[in-house]
Amino acid sequence: MSEPSRTAGLRPAHWRAALAVLHAVWHEQRVADATLQAWFREHREMGGRDRAQLSGLLYGVLRDAMRLARMCGSAADAGLLLAAHVLDRGISGVDALRALAGATADEAQQCLAACDATRLSDAERLNVPAPVWAAWLAQYGEAEAAALALALNREAPVDLRVNTLKATRDDAIAALAAEGIAAAPTPHATTGLRLARRVALQNTRAWKDGWIEPQDEGSQLLAALVAARAGECVVDYCAGAGGKTLALGAAMRNAGELWALDVAPARLARLDPRARRAGLREIRTQALPATDWHARYRERCDAVLVDAPCSGTGTWRRNPELRLRPLDLDTLAAQQRRILEAAAPLVKPGGRLLYSTCSVLAAENEAVVEAFLREHPHFEPQPAGERLALPALACGEPWLRLLPQRHGTDGFFAACLRRR
Repeated sequence: MSEPSRTAGLRPAHWRAALAVLHAVWHEQRVADATLQAWFREHREMGGRDRAQLSGLLYGVLRDAMRLARMCGSAADAGLLLAAHVLDRGISGVDALRALAGATADEAQQCLAACDATRLSDAERLNVPAPVWAAWLAQYGEAEAAALALALNREAPVDLRVNTLKATRDDAIAALAAEGIAAAPTPHATTGLRLARRVALQNTRAWKDGWIEPQDEGSQLLAALVAARAGECVVDYCAGAGGKTLALGAAMRNAGELWALDVAPARLARLDPRARRAGLREIRTQALPATDWHARYRERCDAVLVDAPCSGTGTWRRNPELRLRPLDLDTLAAQQRRILEAAAPLVKPGGRLLYSTCSVLAAENEAVVEAFLREHPHFEPQPAGERLALPALACGEPWLRLLPQRHGTDGFFAACLRRR
């Protein structure tokens, strides 16, 4: 179950907005954060409190989706789910809600009254799809699986990466403090900051000057695990919009050859303005597939990062709608193996191949790496905890496994492989 909402004073504008955004996410499978930000851009009259109210309603439903769907029926629409959430969390009484939602308010009240909480499965109670819950039980055991589910139902902290090309961590803390924003070092990443509250970062001088970038501490640790150095040839093979690319570039100090590759040219295009703001001049981009490029860079690269497309189960704190999407682990794992196979020939002898996901499912993580190693004996795993020199992250295996209930990060997996 999600944490109790702190929203209050539900008004017609809140209800209409929440219903429209939730419908887009629930029925049209839109991305929650992007849909919400688009609504805010189109309705600039909404103040900070209104935005907080709308965000609380949307994410409140999404973080309690399995339980609400069980109470309201699997065919329930966004309006009924929203009404049930509002009543269940005490955001509004049924009489006040009836003025906003009409008969849906009474239907929601009836659903809540008829539900026997003792008949909910653990998966429904903890807001986890049944197949994922079964996989977690096998992988982690009941107590750890429950702790993981609860952690992924909480709001994620606001983490920043300090761009060491332009500032130290102390510089960034001081700059943010000057604008009334409290920030503290993250527990593990040496470049990380964690904010005490959410703020409009794009309005801060530290952001405008390229001193900081939003990035979860776990993602920063994955970039650090690559151990990119000045003068090397480094490839971010599934770069997306380039958050890890920027971290790699800062580590390389604008010296060397840094490539960002992705199947979506539009995502790569968003990297250029971010790189300019960060003061990074050496990032090159290449859309995939790129047969000629692969042939040219075969066995030339010191390090290749494969942050593979995955289920995103480790990011449910930030993207709770992902738990509502159909999940085909076999198809995902096959795609991940193909990408790893395509990237591996780029690594030169003695170079590093880092495979990572933001998944907390073994089928996308250990299983993929172990299958790759069986077929590629010229690669060997390197102990991730030792490479990062962070004993608190050691798990007794070569892999790095980050879990929100243990480390306070999003859920991540990483394997560092060295080519003999």
